[in-house]
Amino acid sequence: MKPVAAVVLAVVAFTSGCAAGGGAQGNPPLPECEWCGAPEAPAGLTATLIMPTRGEAGERLIVEGTVYRPDGTPAPGVLLYAYQTNAGGVYAKRGNETGNGRRHGYLRGWLRTGADGKYRIETIKPGSYPSRSEPAHIHMTLQPPGEPERYIDDVVFEGDPLLTPEHRARLRQRGGSGIVPLERNADGTLRVTRDIHLGRQ
Repeated sequence: MKPVAAVVLAVVAFTSGCAAGGGAQGNPPLPECEWCGAPEAPAGLTATLIMPTRGEAGERLIVEGTVYRPDGTPAPGVLLYAYQTNAGGVYAKRGNETGNGRRHGYLRGWLRTGADGKYRIETIKPGSYPSRSEPAHIHMTLQPPGEPERYIDDVVFEGDPLLTPEHRARLRQRGGSGIVPLERNADGTLRVTRDIHLGRQ
């Protein structure tokens, strides 16, 4: 196989989702599957994910939204996996992580959208990497029932000085735009809305 053809095939396989790392088959994710989280999802999930932020520095943040089918109707039962840095921009680890927790750290978790397609994540606002190479963000993957896991555009925050025109131009609009404006509730909690459109993959 010619080198160029091999690269093209590798890119197609990589961007089509995370099924190569276990996905719907329920096998442990392979080390090279950077985004995979579905194979490790516990049973009994609800539409709310509360990140393990007890004792963590940082501003409290709520991420809410609705997952929509391609026809615009709410998508229930969609598995969503999210992971992020701490306020210092590090994928914090306690040393006992397993699976993809070894790379994603402990600020991660799962939920399953409700009958109305809605979801909610309670967490802290992540920090940008110490290298300042990327704006602050929250990674997400999703897995509709009977389909492979795939990643979508990160949640990134409007007004972040690292959200440059060059970075915006690289965004693929997977699942719709992940750029969200920050709002502040009366109690000081930050809040964003990130709707997800399954037809935009």
